[in-house]
Amino acid sequence: MTTKETAPGGGEGKRYLVDCNGCSYERAATGRDEATRIGTDHRRETGHELVAIELPPTTETA
Repeated sequence: MTTKETAPGGGEGKRYLVDCNGCSYERAATGRDEATRIGTDHRRETGHELVAIELPPTTETA
């Protein structure tokens, strides 16, 4: 699985969208480890290739 990050770093606390190139599967993940786990599990089940895209940080307003 490929992870696309906008900035270098550990990826923990960052949000990712895990997207499958072979079907409509997509899941949100927090941290690179979770994104990798989600992608690996789906690839084992289906044989599809996945990509994890880093989502921009959200700004919370009151």
